[in-house]
Amino acid sequence: MTTTVPGAAATPWSPKQRRLLAGPLLIGVGGIVAGYVGTSGTLQVSRQVAWVNLAGAALLASGASVVLFLTAARREIGRRRLSLFGDVIVGQAEGFHLGTGIGPADLVSALTMTKYHRADCSFVAGKPGLAVATAVNHEKIGKRPCGVCLPGGAS
Repeated sequence: MTTTVPGAAATPWSPKQRRLLAGPLLIGVGGIVAGYVGTSGTLQVSRQVAWVNLAGAALLASGASVVLFLTAARREIGRRRLSLFGDVIVGQAEGFHLGTGIGPADLVSALTMTKYHRADCSFVAGKPGLAVATAVNHEKIGKRPCGVCLPGGAS
C-alpha cells in the first residue's frame, strides 16, 4: 500500500526537472559515442587522447547533472516525509523543555555545521553544542537553512 501526499506528484521530480536532466544525459551519451567513433580507426595517440578527453568531459557533465537531480529528489522526499509524519523522533520535542532552555521552534546550529535547523529537526537530535540564534544571525555567519525542516519558513 502506498501513501501519497494530497496534491503531490507521484515522483519527486517535476516535468521541468526531468526535461532539464535529459539534455546533459544526451550530451554525456553523445560525448561517449563521439569519443568511441573518434578514437576507432586512428593510430595517432594525440588524436585519440583528444577524443577520450571529450568523452570524459561529457561523462563528468552528465554525472554532475545526475547528482543535482538526485539531490533535488532527496529534498522533495524529505519535505513530503515531514508533511506526512512530522518529525519521526517520538518524544524528542518534549525533551527540549527539560533543562536545556531550547524550545522546538528555536533555530539552532553548532560551530561545525554549515546549516541551521529547527530544534526539533531530526538532523540535530542529540547533538551537543547547539546554539540558539535567529535566522538573520545564522545567515550573517554564513549558515544556510536546512532543506528538510525548512527553518524560518524557508523554501
